[in-house]
Amino acid sequence: MKKFVVILFVLISILALAEVGVYKDKVVVGSFQALSGPYAVIGQEMSKGMNAYFNWINKNGGVYGRKIELIIADDQLDPSKTVVEVKRLVESDKVFAIVGGLGSYGCLAVMDYLEKNGVPFVYQGAGTSLLVVPPKKYIFGVQPDYTLEGQLIAKFLVENLGKKRVAVIYMANDVGKEGQAAVKMRLEKYNLKPTLEVAYNPAETDYSALAINVLNANPDSIVIYGFIVDTIRWIKTLRDYGITVPVVTTYANADPSFIALGGKHVEGVYLTGWVPLATPDRPEFLRDYERAVAIFQETYPKQIPSSYAVAGFIAAEVFTQGLLQAGPDLTREGLVQALESFKNWNGILTKDITWGPNLRRGKSSMYFMKIDKGIFSAVTDLITLEN
Repeated sequence: MKKFVVILFVLISILALAEVGVYKDKVVVGSFQALSGPYAVIGQEMSKGMNAYFNWINKNGGVYGRKIELIIADDQLDPSKTVVEVKRLVESDKVFAIVGGLGSYGCLAVMDYLEKNGVPFVYQGAGTSLLVVPPKKYIFGVQPDYTLEGQLIAKFLVENLGKKRVAVIYMANDVGKEGQAAVKMRLEKYNLKPTLEVAYNPAETDYSALAINVLNANPDSIVIYGFIVDTIRWIKTLRDYGITVPVVTTYANADPSFIALGGKHVEGVYLTGWVPLATPDRPEFLRDYERAVAIFQETYPKQIPSSYAVAGFIAAEVFTQGLLQAGPDLTREGLVQALESFKNWNGILTKDITWGPNLRRGKSSMYFMKIDKGIFSAVTDLITLEN
C-alpha cells in the first residue's frame, strides 16, 4: 500500500509539472492559415515558410531533443472560422502555443481568448496595432503595424524627400483608416496637414472621379494605403491624369507580384520594408537570404520563397529562438519570459526584434525601397521614429 501511494504521488507530481503541448520528444504548436478559398495563395505560401523552417530544426535534432510538431488549421481567412479552429487547436489538440496566424480580423477575433487562456501567440500576419497596443502578456507581434509604418512614411516624405503637400489615399476599412490616421499624426509634428484625404472602396474598379480631386489638390506626394490590385489601379489612374509626383505605399505591397502586375506604371514607387533586401551591395543580407533559400529548398526543392513564405519562415524562426532561450524545462510562462528578453535580436531573416515586459511591438524599425527598372532597391537603412 505504501509503495502504491508513493507511485501515485510521483505520477501526480509529474502531471502537475507537465505543460500543455510539451512532451519528452516533441512540442505541439498550432497555426491558422487560409489553405483554401480566395486567399489560399497567401496562406499556403506562409505555411510553406513555417513548415520549411520547422522541418530544418527537426532534421537537426529539434530543440533540447524535442521536435516541433505543427498543426495548421484552415480558416479560409474567415474570422468566424478562425475562432472555431483556434478553440479546437487549444482545447482538443492541446497545442502549447499559436504561431503565425494570418489575417488582421482573424487574429483580433482570437486575441482575447488566447490571452485569457494563457496561450502564447507569437507572430501575427497582420498589421493592426490593436494586437500590440496596449501590450498583452501572451501576444507577441513581429511585423510592423500600420500605426508605426504610417508615421515612418510621413517622416520619410518630409525629412528625406522634403515634401509638404501630402495627399493620403486609403481604403475605407480598418487597415486604411489606421494608416491614414498615423500619417496624419506624424505630419502634425511638422505643423503640416494632409493636403487631401481620399477614402475609397477597394472593391470599386473605377477611381477616375476621385482622381480628379487629387489632380485639383495639386499634392507634391501621395501615400496610398491599399493592397496590390487596388493600389496598382490607383497608380495607373493617377498617371493617366498626368499626376507624376512620388507615391509611397505599404509593405503589404512589397512583393514581386506588385511589379509584375504594375509594370511600367509602378516604376519609381516607394514602399516600406522590414525584411532587408538581399542585394549585392549588402553582402551580409545576401548571405543570410541564400542560407534561408537553402533551408526552404530542403522541403520545397527548386522553389524560391515568396514574401509570404518569408513571413512564415520568420514566424517559425523567432518562435524557435524563444524555445531555445526558455530552456529545456519548457513552460508557457518560461516562453513569455524568454521572449521578453529579446533585445535587437537577429536571426537568419529576422532582424532587430525587441520585446519587454511592457513591449509587444517586436519591430520598431523599417526602411524604404524604390522600384527601379523593375527591381526593388533600398534607398534608406533601417529607421525608427526617433532617429
